[in-house]
Amino acid sequence: MERKKDDVLALGNEIVSEGLSRGIDDIEVYYQDVDSQEVVIEKNDLQLPKADKYKGIGVRVCKDMRIGFAATNDMETNSSKNLLDEALILAQNSPPDRNNVFPAKANLSEVKDIYDSEGAEIELNNLIEISKDFMTEIKKDDRVMVESASFSANIINNAIFTSKGISSQYQKTFFSAQALSFAREKELVSSFDIEYLASCFLQDLSIKKSAARLRDKVVASLGAEPVESFKGEILLTPFAAVSLIMRPIVFAINSENVQNGISPWKNKLTERVSSNKLTIHDDGTEAGGIGSKKFDREGVFPEKFTVIEKGILQELLYNSYTAHRAGRKSNGRAAGGAQSTPGISPGNLIVAPGKKSSKDLIKDIKKGLLVNRYSGSVDPVSGDFSGVVKGGELIVQGKRKQPVREVMISGNIYDILDQIIGISQNREDIMNYKLPYMLFSDISITGKDSLN
Repeated sequence: MERKKDDVLALGNEIVSEGLSRGIDDIEVYYQDVDSQEVVIEKNDLQLPKADKYKGIGVRVCKDMRIGFAATNDMETNSSKNLLDEALILAQNSPPDRNNVFPAKANLSEVKDIYDSEGAEIELNNLIEISKDFMTEIKKDDRVMVESASFSANIINNAIFTSKGISSQYQKTFFSAQALSFAREKELVSSFDIEYLASCFLQDLSIKKSAARLRDKVVASLGAEPVESFKGEILLTPFAAVSLIMRPIVFAINSENVQNGISPWKNKLTERVSSNKLTIHDDGTEAGGIGSKKFDREGVFPEKFTVIEKGILQELLYNSYTAHRAGRKSNGRAAGGAQSTPGISPGNLIVAPGKKSSKDLIKDIKKGLLVNRYSGSVDPVSGDFSGVVKGGELIVQGKRKQPVREVMISGNIYDILDQIIGISQNREDIMNYKLPYMLFSDISITGKDSLN
């Protein structure tokens, strides 16, 4: 049964009222519906398209500082209200914690450019046409193979109702395309490479340009050769920086990890954690941002703040629980959906640009590697990393010499943050990150002499 906007509003407020009448101290109702469509390509062939519709509601209650949570995808009024019974039983059997608090009502502002009304009317056959456009472009060179690719559209509606007076809804659209490809020419086989696009607006997905870029990257890596081990510079592309640099940083600035003592930055607020070339902002309301929203999982406005300023750690990511534990207010980084209690995640992490282009940063390299993709392990607790360079190029005296293979890089992420010697002016949007190219010095590069 379709549930209209007014129905959702009525149901949420009914459950809150019912919970308060039962003597529950605080109650939160989180509603979410997601309409998803996806087209998948495997080994150059189109697979069966699929569509999925999800509607769900989660009820979180607090009674005597004890939390209980229950969720369902049965949207009938009686079934939804029964969640109160389930959540209350779980609360009665949970340990009390004085940090179990719900946020107070605050002003919320609409976020610009996160809902595409025209794109929301997309159908599966439109996605199929998009996938065909991608394949037509990438197969202009018959040496290129698409191992896998997906093209998806998601139309999302979130709503929250609480006993603190929060009652709000917003809609969001999210379109994405990603592809894994390689090139083959006789005995030569390139390394795999990836392209990823995401936007709140369908028309902003540059499908043909992305296909051409992926095609050119895998063809350029044909004929890659091993190199000798050396210690030198590495220039990370924005895509490589996501897994190697940003994910460990997200772990380190998660206030729960800090409070539990597993973050390497647990005692680092207002202290230096990186080179002074690094400044990072987190903006949960950036116009058109993949991570933008009107409110977080608890109904808090996801304010913009500076995480790192010229190497100094300024702020962590908080939800209401960790904020109360720290004696402060949440900064709106509660994460999750209707099926779970609030976690913690960033909004849109934005690395401030440098003054040079990525091409100029390459000219600054005496001997090093351009790392297009990183495949390996990163321990966010210790910071130790070791992995293989994918789609890499050897750079000598500022010139791109040759594609490389069988090359590894290793070190400690939290140490090499102090070895940043260059940030590019040009940046790319990768999921909810806006990232530049990042140049690091004195990195251990392991080549054929050590691997054999």
